[in-house]
Amino acid sequence: MDEKPGALGVSATEWRHMYFAGVTRLPVNEINLTDAQMGGLLSMVGLNAVVASGAAIEPQYLINQKGTTPWLAMHVLLHVKNPDALDHVASGRLRAHIPPDSIRGAFGTHINWPAELLDKYDLGLGEYRLFSIPFLVHSSVPQIGSLTESMKAPDGSLEVFGLYEFDAGDPEGLLKDLSELANFIKTNRADAIH
Repeated sequence: MDEKPGALGVSATEWRHMYFAGVTRLPVNEINLTDAQMGGLLSMVGLNAVVASGAAIEPQYLINQKGTTPWLAMHVLLHVKNPDALDHVASGRLRAHIPPDSIRGAFGTHINWPAELLDKYDLGLGEYRLFSIPFLVHSSVPQIGSLTESMKAPDGSLEVFGLYEFDAGDPEGLLKDLSELANFIKTNRADAIH
């Protein structure tokens, strides 16, 4: 592999695996935020230079049958198709948008989590579905903000409640975080998502 001396972002270990989490009544696989919509959400947490696709994925599908996550898939796709873009994103000069179908095709049909682990966490919200919108931030970004309030789509089709980080060393933490979000919504905000 020809790496430029000092090139940033080439290694997958240089990236933080972040995601927005929310709920929708729509089929989750139909949610594809445009680059502009993703940019709007990112600006609310003080981010601009990220690798993202805007594809929403249900929690149970975030690890595919090969054990790959959407974060690793986005990194690999960009590394193969446009490796210079990784350096530009890592340097804060670019937001790279991966076509949602490039990610969605690998996630959404296979549940790789052990059944007993999924049973341990309540992710159910009745007619609503939890989703995550994964993206990568370079580890050199000094600070990432948080959403001060949830963000509802103008048509009411979805609501984003927060920003989270996926830790590959503790994948169960994702299920715990989303279970806590589901519980918060059920107890405090059920009427807000109608």
